[in-house]
Amino acid sequence: MTEKFVVSQIEKLLPDKELCGRLYADLHDMLEACHWFVDKMDAAKGQPLDREQLESLLIDIEVNMLDHLAYHLDSLRKDLPKVLEAIGEDDADDET
Repeated sequence: MTEKFVVSQIEKLLPDKELCGRLYADLHDMLEACHWFVDKMDAAKGQPLDREQLESLLIDIEVNMLDHLAYHLDSLRKDLPKVLEAIGEDDADDET
């Protein structure tokens, strides 16, 4: 899994295991939401939808994609600056 590899690289620079756990959860859930969306769109492709089916699809997209992604994006927005700072500090240490 890509998100696991990315977090494993971050763990080498950042000793905060709780933060790394949140990063993994956010990246994993965002990836899963994207896969869900692609699968949902593929399943609907080429099929005419009546009003009820269309409404159901749009509600699913709102709840399973938009709301879910918004939560994880907010979480990442708070945590990524800490990670970027730690990476920057490590780069500065490497240069000296």
